[in-house]
Amino acid sequence: MGERGDHVQRLLGTLAKHADLVAEAFEGSVSGGDKQRNASIEALFGLSVLKPYDEDSYRLNPRLREFLSDYFASYQAFQALRRVTGTMGQAHEQWNELRRLKLAGATKDVVRLHVAFDESIAEIAYSIEHNLRLLHSLISTQYGNVDDLNSKLRQNRYYAQQVKVFLQDVESIDVFTERVSEEAIAAGLPQLRQLVIRRLAARRLQWTSQIKDAQAAISKRLFEAKLMEARLKRLSRFALWLTQHKTSDGWDLAVDEKANPALFRPEVLDLRPQPNVEDTDPMTRGGLLEAVAKMPRKVAVKTQEEDSGPQYLVEDEGPVLEVLDSLQLALKELAAHAAAAPEPVSLLAWKRGRADLADASDDAWLMFACLQLRGSGFKVRFLKADDLDPYPINERFHDIAVHRDEPQAA
Repeated sequence: MGERGDHVQRLLGTLAKHADLVAEAFEGSVSGGDKQRNASIEALFGLSVLKPYDEDSYRLNPRLREFLSDYFASYQAFQALRRVTGTMGQAHEQWNELRRLKLAGATKDVVRLHVAFDESIAEIAYSIEHNLRLLHSLISTQYGNVDDLNSKLRQNRYYAQQVKVFLQDVESIDVFTERVSEEAIAAGLPQLRQLVIRRLAARRLQWTSQIKDAQAAISKRLFEAKLMEARLKRLSRFALWLTQHKTSDGWDLAVDEKANPALFRPEVLDLRPQPNVEDTDPMTRGGLLEAVAKMPRKVAVKTQEEDSGPQYLVEDEGPVLEVLDSLQLALKELAAHAAAAPEPVSLLAWKRGRADLADASDDAWLMFACLQLRGSGFKVRFLKADDLDPYPINERFHDIAVHRDEPQAA
């Protein structure tokens, strides 16, 4: 590690040692106190972490405060966007000096200036990304750093002008990158041409698109604010009329098919929830059983019956037998077959061999049999179809295999 690395390490160690004071300074100004606090302030002041603000009062370095605000996405009201024209002008001068030193053969100075030019390009890209993050945070929170509606509207107008200038700065990157790209080949510096193309030119369209999206969102909110301002004026005039006519009973409105539905109170529908006792889902069935278990038992109370005279017993013709349709009979046979089969049974293949299921479609049979068998304790496995769509929305299957137990892995 070099000498500069040692200095950076000591600086970070000092910040960590006095982290409580740095956090307090981020919230506002700090003042002296006991001996230990004064020593901490003196140490941070010597590293330019704290700057004098008033008599016996210090504030955090604005650059360090900006870094922390950027990390927490906590921006002040009417915070200006960063301008990149100054850094771009600096990069222009560095590029001119680089070409001159390259022609003069000053290798050591070329390397040193190459590092400075790289830092300028990185600063331009970082400033643009910082502005985009700031705009995204303010628009998504609807300027949450202020509560007053008029302040929010003024911030909308302020950032509409800021975004217009910011877009011009980003669009001017094309001129700079085109010049460096053309002159870098002639000067024998192809690595600098790749640098500006990769870090600036290749990302300019993406930056421009995001700036225009922010510009459209701000313009839309300004338009909505104008509409809301007109509605507020009408509402204020109506409120004034109500204040001046406190004993007024109102007025009648013509009610016809063209009347606004917002004027009518909707009728409340009395709905009684009814559980679906035919649902075979295990979770639903378990919930129904728990609800039934909590219900109080009905106790039969014997009442004294009056003597109604002689009676006779009427016998029914015979027991009432439950008649099963073809689907239920087939499902019963399938359950018996699947319970005894050593291998999983294909529902589609089993249906192919039965004439009584010819009228039922494959889709209806698969869904009906799958739900009924799974509710009876069988295991079902969906056989997925080959889907050529690279981004499928639904998982498709062509058949269902049913078995009593999990199949053993081969």
